Parts: sequence; C-alpha cells; structure tokens
Amino acid sequence: MIKLIYPQFWQTKNITAYLLLPFSVIYWFLGYIRYYIARPINLPAKVICVGNVNVGGSGKTQLVIWLADFFKSRNIKFVIITKGYGSNLKKATLVTKQHDAEEVGDESLVLQNYGSVIASKKIHYAVNIINELKPEIIIVDDGMQNPNFYKDLTILSIDAHRGFGNGFLIPAGPLRQNLDSGFKMADIVVSVGTDENPRITYASKPFFYAKINPITKIDISKTYFAFSSIGNPDRFFSSLTRENIKLSGNKIFPDHYNYSALDLESLNIQAKELDSILITTKKDYVKVHNKLSAPLVCFDVSLVIKNHQELENLIYEKIFKKN
Repeated sequence: MIKLIYPQFWQTKNITAYLLLPFSVIYWFLGYIRYYIARPINLPAKVICVGNVNVGGSGKTQLVIWLADFFKSRNIKFVIITKGYGSNLKKATLVTKQHDAEEVGDESLVLQNYGSVIASKKIHYAVNIINELKPEIIIVDDGMQNPNFYKDLTILSIDAHRGFGNGFLIPAGPLRQNLDSGFKMADIVVSVGTDENPRITYASKPFFYAKINPITKIDISKTYFAFSSIGNPDRFFSSLTRENIKLSGNKIFPDHYNYSALDLESLNIQAKELDSILITTKKDYVKVHNKLSAPLVCFDVSLVIKNHQELENLIYEKIFKKN
C-alpha cells in the first residue's frame, strides 16, 4: 500500500493536476478492467459496505463504529471486515487484543473494541471465519470499489470540508472512482464534518449530516504537541483548536504509518523540548501508547448523526425487509 500524505494540489485544478491527468486515465482504465474480469461472490450474511470515493479520511471508521453500536443495541450479531492497512497480513485473521498494528492494521485494533473484527487483504479469505462466527450482518470497512463481492447496502461517507477536492481521479486528484458511478453505487450518503456543505448534497439519494464530537476530557491549561498518521490530519488538528487546546506544534506522518523507534524517540524529544504533552488520534494511540516514554493523550471521538432515528429505520428496512 502507498504511504500517502494528502497533497494540497488535490484541492484545486492547477498545473500539477492537469499534468497528471494522463496517469488518471490509466488508473481509470485499470479500474475498468478490474470490474470487467471480477467474479463477485455472495458472502454468508447480509453485507453493509461503508466506503468513500476519496483517498484519505472521510469518517469511515467512525461510521463503522456507529453501525456496530446500532446493531449491538438491537442484539443483532455482526462482524466487521477490514483490509488491515499498514500491516504485514497474509491471510484472514480474527483480531484480538493480543495483536499489534503491524499484524492486523491500526483500524482493526480500534474496531475490535466494538465487535468481532476480521482483518483480511482479500474478501474471500475471510469466508471460513465468517462461517464459524455465523453473523447476521457483515460490515465491510472500505470495499466500495471492490467488485469481488455483492453488497446488500452501500453507505458512502464524505468529508464535509474537503468534499471531492478538484474532482480528478488519482493521481491528479483524490478520487478513487468517478463521482457519478460512486453515487450510483451508494444507497445512503453521510456527510461527516462540522458544517453542512450544500456543495456536496445529492438529492436522489437519502442524505444525512454527521459531526465528530470529542469524548476525551482534556486539561486545556496544559500545552500539547499533536501528531497523527491518518488520512485527514487537518480534521484532527482543527478539532483540537475548536476545543481550545494549546498546541506547541504538530507532526504529520503518512496514512497508516508504522512508527519506527527513531520516530518515537524524536517525538519524545520534541515533547520534552517544547514542555508539551503528546496528543494523538485513537488510530495512532493503539500503535504507540506502550512504546513512548513521554506522557501521551488519546483524543477519542464519536459520531453524532443528525436525524439518526431516520437513518436507523432506513438501514433496518433496507437490510431486513429487502427482497
């Protein structure tokens, strides 16, 4: 997997983006070939796919957690499947607290706190474990562009602030697929952010707004140094600012980055030199909390969906009443 830091030129139509457009055409063609030769399988339960059309963070993990909490509240047995990004995973693995991020990926470690999680690079590798667990629902985290399995419900997650960037496909822009095809695949669209951005509404699909609220109590009398290796670090830093958290600086690592001993030592030194406490996201915390000598705060968040009851009813209807 590419170690990605979201480039700023993806947000506008500029000379760099235009120069890269020929490579975007190649990317589109390879995707078309992948769909053409795919032989999708039926998984042994109802499948909900949570995906995005963009590279980088769009709130997918928070949305998967929200779904997990929803199904638990209704005593519906489910399992979550992740791709194990950033790991050395070779086969499907049922994630436990004994695993680390290099074995199963950071998202898998976060999500296993909310339900059973299978980390699997390829969806068909997970079938044997699914058959053992016998869930009613399979939640697939990030499989929207994967043509190799059938989906009963697809939820498209959008970042309210970034939107769709310059609207170009990778590498000229942040899109993993054409917008029209992405919205056509989606049954439900959820815009995640602090603002209701009218530029990204899509009238022909059920559309919901959600925001990310912090749930960690932070001592704002102290100073912090923030670091992260997530797809949308700007959202993390903006959240800290909105909570009146004083920052002495920040450090961005590529998405799903596995920190080296040198990286951790550098963070320890920076925190000490700036008389600051290290603060990071939950995805990063699960990777480094037992490896850093400096004090570390995990900035945990939850997803709050506007008109959530309507969304719950819609999901229940589409999954359990669908012919």
